[in-house]
Amino acid sequence: MKLDKYGVGQSQQSIQELAEAFYKYKESYKDESGQIYWKESDSAVSSKMSLKNRTSSRMVSFVSNDYLGFSQHPLVQSDTIRAINQFGTGFCAAPSIGGYSSLQKRLEDGISSLLKTEDTLVFNSGFSANVGLFSALAKPNDIVFLDKGVHRSVFEGIRHCTCKILPHNDPEALDSALQRYKVEGSNLYVVIDGVYSQDGDRGLVQEYLEISQKHGALLVVDDAHGIGVLGEHGAGLLEELNLLGQVPLVTGTLSKAFGSIGGYVSGRKDLINYIRYYAGSCCFSVSLPPPCLAAALKSLELIPKATSERKELLAKAQYAREKLQEAGFSTTDSTTPIVGILTPSYDEAILWAERLLRHDVYIVPIGYPAVSKRYPRLRLALSNLHSYRDIDFLISKLLTVTKKDYKYMPRKRRSSAEIAQLIDKATEDIVREKGFGGLSIQELCDRAEIEPALFYRRYPEGFAFYVEKFIRDHDFWLSHYEEFPVEKLNRSPENLTQILLYLWKQIAEDGLLSSLLRLELQDAPLEAAVEIAKEREIKTEDLVDFYAKASESPDTLRIQLAILTAGIQYLALHKGVSTFCGVDFADISDQKLETALSQIFRYIIK
Repeated sequence: MKLDKYGVGQSQQSIQELAEAFYKYKESYKDESGQIYWKESDSAVSSKMSLKNRTSSRMVSFVSNDYLGFSQHPLVQSDTIRAINQFGTGFCAAPSIGGYSSLQKRLEDGISSLLKTEDTLVFNSGFSANVGLFSALAKPNDIVFLDKGVHRSVFEGIRHCTCKILPHNDPEALDSALQRYKVEGSNLYVVIDGVYSQDGDRGLVQEYLEISQKHGALLVVDDAHGIGVLGEHGAGLLEELNLLGQVPLVTGTLSKAFGSIGGYVSGRKDLINYIRYYAGSCCFSVSLPPPCLAAALKSLELIPKATSERKELLAKAQYAREKLQEAGFSTTDSTTPIVGILTPSYDEAILWAERLLRHDVYIVPIGYPAVSKRYPRLRLALSNLHSYRDIDFLISKLLTVTKKDYKYMPRKRRSSAEIAQLIDKATEDIVREKGFGGLSIQELCDRAEIEPALFYRRYPEGFAFYVEKFIRDHDFWLSHYEEFPVEKLNRSPENLTQILLYLWKQIAEDGLLSSLLRLELQDAPLEAAVEIAKEREIKTEDLVDFYAKASESPDTLRIQLAILTAGIQYLALHKGVSTFCGVDFADISDQKLETALSQIFRYIIK
């Protein structure tokens, strides 16, 4: 479902109009091909589920992130029941004013111990943890550098400050960006995931930590999908990399490997203390209910002991990737229990998911803005409760619903030269259509059909550097003036007429050339545009001298030629906008323009 189309920020319509339009769209969508989201379940969200209005009572489900199956663990459930008996079903108070229980304090201390951090603060969801952290720490003049794959909660938390979105897992791009955008008086934050929720790949924590320290930036790692799954004792990717206690702030959730609900921020004591008082989503929100805290506490006790369960889970994930690829499907670069099954389009991802439901398989489609428009997918989330037979069942049904004849063809690897050509071609197309003002990194990469990471690998100096290089590398004037070599000209009015007529045609018809001229006229033009303008003067010097030296008043002739050339350029740029002196130059024939120019030059050149 293409939700981005109806977002408030994407339309000039009122919220009432948007709501009505979206409701009609959703209803028609449901009538045509079923409703894949907001499915009502009659069971636990686990490897087997019962969905309302489905003929099968036990569908194979791949939608839960309960990686270790602890939400169904008898010890976790029994501790939950005891907590209800002792504390009730809820605290009904914020932690700052009575709702801070011994359960929460024990949980915070336990997470700190697992992650080897100084302090921890629990929130009522992982989403609110990320929102609260950045709303507390990041000020309007601060700059936050985000890996494009981080969770939506981070984007929500930094709405009030400057945000720089960087290509995925690209340390060079981060290094360049931190150097380029460093502003005195601003705090710098770098945010990455330990395990990325949609691709299932690992974050480059070691590299990002070193670069952040080099530039005085504070690194935040969201390891929601790594805790419990990775590391000898389940302490996540940081344990696997031997970096426990070295990252300033680590965030996570209790709704995945912990099998409960809630979130946390863990790290330096001074930062945690500050967040405790300034994160509105914590101190002004009700505390987690006792059963959720008790469940997380028991899971925290079990996680370090679940070594064999972690090994088995990762083995199943590897099995799923291999079998999917053998069956002809392309997967994301996953190394974890999250596996993206790439589809040819988002519409087909939805169609496949709906068809799979009819075959007793529940899996969700993922599209933009959760992932790149170029890589829609089905998101396979595995848990320890899945069997190898469940995975085989999924693949057999995938082959059925895709009619076995479709093979997702992954994009072939391209050379650096090919990528450069794609980038330049896309730039030319965009500039001709929209001018340099319409050129953006996202638009450029979409046109070139490349990931931003490829662009930054080719041009680590950044987007602005590339634009200037593009302008300098493209010969805007030399080839044009070579059409009229001085040695083959005479000083007739006809010669000058043909030169200006040629200039008119080039500007009026070449969107690249006209965009460059508009760039020169900006209040603060790019340095490259100024240099090109100087280059134009150098290249035309011989041509102007050729006519001026033969004139009785060479200075006057230079002024006359400048006025006429500028007039031709302006009219060519103005063509189609409106009439000028009552003349619509969009409808003026070349012959009429030639006649007018010829008469002017006959008067000037005697």
